[in-house]
Amino acid sequence: MKHTTFAARLLYPPRKPRPRKDILARTIAALMLVGSIACATEAPCGDLNIDKSFGKVSGWDVGFSKSVGGCLAAATYQDRTTVWFGFAGDKPSAYIAFTNPRWASVEVDGQYDMQLVMGRTRWNGEFMGFERSNEKGVFSGNLKTEFMVELAESGGVGVFLNRRRVAALSLDGSRRALEAVLSCQKAFMTAQSDTRDEPSTDNKPKRHTKSSGTGFYVSDSGHIVTNHHVIAECSTINVLPPGGAAVSATLVAKDKTNDLAILKTASSPAAIPGLRSQMRLGEAVYVFGFPLTGILSTSGNFTAGAITATTGMEDDTRLAQISAPVQPGNSGGPLLDKYGNVIGVIVSKLNALNIAAATKDIPQNVNFAIKTGIATNFLDSSGVVPTGKVSTRELAPEAIADLAKIFTVQVLCN
Repeated sequence: MKHTTFAARLLYPPRKPRPRKDILARTIAALMLVGSIACATEAPCGDLNIDKSFGKVSGWDVGFSKSVGGCLAAATYQDRTTVWFGFAGDKPSAYIAFTNPRWASVEVDGQYDMQLVMGRTRWNGEFMGFERSNEKGVFSGNLKTEFMVELAESGGVGVFLNRRRVAALSLDGSRRALEAVLSCQKAFMTAQSDTRDEPSTDNKPKRHTKSSGTGFYVSDSGHIVTNHHVIAECSTINVLPPGGAAVSATLVAKDKTNDLAILKTASSPAAIPGLRSQMRLGEAVYVFGFPLTGILSTSGNFTAGAITATTGMEDDTRLAQISAPVQPGNSGGPLLDKYGNVIGVIVSKLNALNIAAATKDIPQNVNFAIKTGIATNFLDSSGVVPTGKVSTRELAPEAIADLAKIFTVQVLCN
């Protein structure tokens, strides 16, 4: 019988537990899509292993597995049992595995009914036997979001096979390890997206491609600000408001140096935001946009954070550093203050994989926005007059989100 490898057989989820929702759960759910994983069941995918280490997080080794195609964390205990958890494939599937060089009786491709006891929670699931290097193990894949959260928040896990305990393991630090794996996985997905968007350097005919970003209206005449890199390769541009119909847009002006562009449509929204030039270190900020098209909500995504530095990388005074989470597709969107004014244009985030490789640490929520002063100078030099009025009335976050939906659009590039 031909044995399939670890990543090819992530097929057996534990039974559904009691529901639990928090920020960690929503983050995991955003990454985990229903669909095929990277490897076909007939083709070998390699071994479970950390090929590129990013160092230790609370005692867990965190890194990237080329063969599995995703980020993972692992911890080895005194009884030589190693716990592995992470994500596999282009459409991430969560998994957990246990290996031990003493488990000689485990059969490769054998099916095992196992029970994981975490506090008062008991998980019953089918695990598959596999072999890596000089040890054997069992794994279960396509795990539910609730299982990953319960794993991260538990203090330990008892592993039972046929009602016999085969391991009792501490899970101290597992939440921080899972957060690091999530950051790594999001960075990996970003890197994949950036690679797919790079122009071809060969002489073969290019395929018809489509990318997207975010923009926001700045005038009653239908002018929209976005990033230059969002529309740089467009042959045609359309903009799509939340819940509305797409309308065509034309390119009015572009500033490659500052990564800004101005579009023009025949329509305008019911509200135009004020453009506020000043910002203060530590002030609350909000981001609205359309990240990770096909994964997150098509009605827009709203996140909160703070101004963490009033300059960008290497003290670039054109930029501000923010902690509000952003993803591919947020580029060109508005950075909002507590009054609903625009104080910046979202432009980029650190490449977490590159930083992790250099520093052995995974950066958390280090993102950047172009200051509004740079944008207003560009609008002025392009003959575009912003018509929004700066507000001084503080709004609740949910009111800011409702307001942002009115003047923010998804920018579709063909």
